[in-house]
Amino acid sequence: MHEGRMPSSLTTASGSPLSRVGLGTATFGTGISDDIADATLRCAIDLGLNWIDTDAVFGFGGAERLVGRTLAALPAADRPFVATAVGFDWDGRSRRATPQPMTEPRRLRQQLERSLARLGVETVDLVKLNLATGSDALFEDAWSALLDLKQSGLVRTVGLVAPDSARLERAERIGTCDAVYVELSLLDRRIGDSELLWRRTPPTVIAYRALGGGELLSEDRPANASNELGPLRQLLRVIAARRHAAPSAIATAWSLTWPGVAGVAVGARCPEHVTAIARASEIDLSVRDLSDIANLLPALGDGRGPLHPRRFAKVA
Repeated sequence: MHEGRMPSSLTTASGSPLSRVGLGTATFGTGISDDIADATLRCAIDLGLNWIDTDAVFGFGGAERLVGRTLAALPAADRPFVATAVGFDWDGRSRRATPQPMTEPRRLRQQLERSLARLGVETVDLVKLNLATGSDALFEDAWSALLDLKQSGLVRTVGLVAPDSARLERAERIGTCDAVYVELSLLDRRIGDSELLWRRTPPTVIAYRALGGGELLSEDRPANASNELGPLRQLLRVIAARRHAAPSAIATAWSLTWPGVAGVAVGARCPEHVTAIARASEIDLSVRDLSDIANLLPALGDGRGPLHPRRFAKVA
């Protein structure tokens, strides 16, 4: 498999390196049946995707519950690495409530304990902090709380979602950050303008929303997706035909091409979606592929970051 494992210190509990593509579960608990979710998770594991990315807010805990259901039926040696998140909470009496930022240390511990119960585990492999607006002092208290949870054995590793360089440096003055999640897709390339991908000793960088929330793919795009993306979707289909792959695998492979990106969490709603994206780490996009994409992106008119993953440079 071409670069099939993360160049990272993150490993499963048994010590296996993580696959470069992981299964995202943002759609779990929102209309997907338990049986389809179980089949999707098992398909991912069978195809070598050995980490699952979830969050307490996905389906108001529904995604974690579905992941936990599958974990309970797997032998311990076959269980994947599981990442979840804290930092947002909601009124447990109403599934229609809007999750609100909640980073008080006591509340973070409560959020994690509820996640552990839904997942059916005593320790979770990675907990990432969803950053909320607020003072540096509040952020430092929240980050210190995560490090305390790691020290207590409830968490193996800790990370941050979408920090800027200043926040990451502030966090690392307090304690090690094991992973950073960044949004990176053909539609949002702003991370290429930041310093996060250029750090000499970076935490593991994991990209998410590689498919632009489904907007990149004709067969999976939301009803309100922009028709302006039609040419880009068509180009993905053309490149996919060249590579004997699915358009979703091409979009994922593009995100994996960026220097500094160790892995990508990609959402799937069924085994067929997983089968399509699982090949992404095997795909080595050619100069022609990358140039065709870079030449088309300016026509979208949004200017959201560098156009080519191999032709951007950090200003010294």
